[in-house]
Amino acid sequence: MVDRVQRVAQGGARRRAGGVDERRGDGVHGRRAGRGDERRAPRQRPVPDADEARALLAVAFRPAGVTVVLLSALIVVTLVVANSDLTGTFGAIAASWLAIHQVPVTIDGTTLGVLPLIPTAGMMWAVARGCAAVVDPASSRRHALRVIGAAVAGPLVVTAIALAVIADASAVIPLSSPNTLAAFGWVLFVHLLAAAIGVTVAMWPTLGAAVPSWVRDAVRPGLRAMAAILGAGALMVTISLVMEWSTVGLLLERGDGVVGTLGLTILSVLYLPNVVVGAAAAVMGGTAQIGDVSVSVFGNVGGSLPPLPLLGAVPDGVAGGAWPALLVIPLLIGVMLGRDCGRRVAGQEALFTVLTAAAGAGVVTAVLGFVSGGRLGAFGAVELNWWAFGLVTFAWLGLAGAVTAVIVAWIRSRGAEDEVEDDAEDEEPHLPGAEEVPAIAAPAAEEPEAPAGASPSRVIEAELVDDTAAPATPVAPQDAGVEAEVVVDAEVEEDAPTEEPDSPADAGESPESDLPRRPATPSD
Repeated sequence: MVDRVQRVAQGGARRRAGGVDERRGDGVHGRRAGRGDERRAPRQRPVPDADEARALLAVAFRPAGVTVVLLSALIVVTLVVANSDLTGTFGAIAASWLAIHQVPVTIDGTTLGVLPLIPTAGMMWAVARGCAAVVDPASSRRHALRVIGAAVAGPLVVTAIALAVIADASAVIPLSSPNTLAAFGWVLFVHLLAAAIGVTVAMWPTLGAAVPSWVRDAVRPGLRAMAAILGAGALMVTISLVMEWSTVGLLLERGDGVVGTLGLTILSVLYLPNVVVGAAAAVMGGTAQIGDVSVSVFGNVGGSLPPLPLLGAVPDGVAGGAWPALLVIPLLIGVMLGRDCGRRVAGQEALFTVLTAAAGAGVVTAVLGFVSGGRLGAFGAVELNWWAFGLVTFAWLGLAGAVTAVIVAWIRSRGAEDEVEDDAEDEEPHLPGAEEVPAIAAPAAEEPEAPAGASPSRVIEAELVDDTAAPATPVAPQDAGVEAEVVVDAEVEEDAPTEEPDSPADAGESPESDLPRRPATPSD
């Protein structure tokens, strides 16, 4: 009976142990299977939340929507004032959208490729500001790329709609469909550049840390140089307008009324940046060509111009002999660039900073020269030789700026050396032997004043005797705390005069005496 009970108990224990092992095995297999499922499952990318989605939609369609609304209002008002029907309203709005992005527009067989820069600059400013508003220095790279993508995708959708509208309106009005690839390319370039500028400005505290210091220091001097170049062009245009004001007035009178004069004035204001860029190209040593007319500091070529009042500022006739003197302007701008870079960066990096700023200014001027040109219908082409404009800009700024930066850096280094020398002179010189040492003899007592009848030929000679034979006895330190190991006895030998001493006290003085042995300070 007892054996049966023991066998039953042992069988129950085995069954319980087997169940535990099975549960453990199932848990291990389950964890392994779970890990395998995690490895096989694709990694899910983070999805934008509701707030980020709304911000991206605003970046994509807000500038385009506002622009389309403004264009619609302006075109409708213009057609109503001109007593025209509203047949081609949608086609005109679509063509205006493309014209803002510098896409050439063909009307009645005439191609207009020279388009004003002010609307394009306004569009880029709105896109850059919208992108910068939804990005901060702590934003991730993924978020920044999403913002740039949204800023480009929205306008491309609007461009596709505009191309479809133009294709439909071409059957009613004399408006030809532009090149599809050119339309998408220009819209992509304008919005991508604007979005990149806005995101870069907003994230510059973070992005600038990965950029070399001499590149960061080249941004502000380069912008100042660009502002100076465009300012020189604007100054030349202003002076020419004042000198040719009679011609400008005659062209304004061709407006035939207030509405026509107002229209010519607005058109002149819109094309003012184009003329300023052309004047800047001429000042830098390039050539600005409008049809048969060519303007340069080395010589002008006359011809017929469109009846735009702003073009009355274009000088007629051959340039005078003093015109090459205007080349001092780019020279001064290069000197200013070199001075700014030399003050910001010291040493060899100042040269790299100048070249970087000059290269950036050259690229920007080349792009402006390329955008400002194009076909002008029957008057021919407007060309600014954009590659020559960028090349001469880089040459002037790079050469003059490099020389100036080297000079400024040298002056700064000399000034730093002079300051170091002045500081060294102001410090007290360290003379050898100025340290405190143990004295070998005590100072002699102050001698009494000699009597009036004493002989002035009294001479006292001191002889130092090194008693090396005597054992050295330590001397107690007094001030310096240095223990003297060797004591030097000093004896004073006095050559007494032959005459008798004046007093018995003098006769009792010993001619030789040992000086007391104690340490003394250098003041003794």
